[in-house]
Amino acid sequence: MTHPKLLALLLLGDGAAVSIERIVEALWDDAPPSTARRQVRNRVASLRRVLKGHGHDPIQTVAQGYRIPSSEAHCDSCEFARRSDRARSHAHAGRLPEAVRAMDDALAVWTGPALMGLTGKVFEASSHRLEESRYAAIESRAAWQLRLGRSDVIIGELSELVAAKPYRQQLLYLYMSALQLSGRAAEALKAYEIHRLRLNEELGIEPGQVLQRLHVSILRDEEPFADSRFPAF
Repeated sequence: MTHPKLLALLLLGDGAAVSIERIVEALWDDAPPSTARRQVRNRVASLRRVLKGHGHDPIQTVAQGYRIPSSEAHCDSCEFARRSDRARSHAHAGRLPEAVRAMDDALAVWTGPALMGLTGKVFEASSHRLEESRYAAIESRAAWQLRLGRSDVIIGELSELVAAKPYRQQLLYLYMSALQLSGRAAEALKAYEIHRLRLNEELGIEPGQVLQRLHVSILRDEEPFADSRFPAF
């Protein structure tokens, strides 16, 4: 697994140098051998031979360690970042239909869990970061869909996501808003109550203030999702 781990680490650097110390941490966690630094150099050399065998070696040796320039980094996470940035640029310019389509393209890059099969603390943290970026993209797309009046389109997806991520309040906010916009306020209130009871029983806390305000707004039958910005949690 050395070559996949090493290559993934360099690609995750997004063009920045990855130090030998960082590589050592990624390959051996908290128990590196005394020869770790030498082994890293040997493994980089081995990876370079493999890449040259496939026609091109993009790895650069720099003072801080090793890097793959952004222009040479062809990977799913890089493509996802580029496409999601494009989607958000459309949204910031008020082009919401284009933003939704661009974010659909970005999310289509995902074909499974991030960094699947790569173990260790560094890769677990990177996997969590990438998964977080995926959920943030889903939430942004859902918010744009709501503003376009497409609440019915996203209710099913949001329902599944809320069940998979029951503590993620951004998803629940969007789900409740979509239900309210679709004339299903009672279901939105029920979803909130299920969430509130879960938090209280399992963590001993109450929902965040943003969710509480939405709950009160639905009880008062106020116009939903009036703010043009996604609420901060």
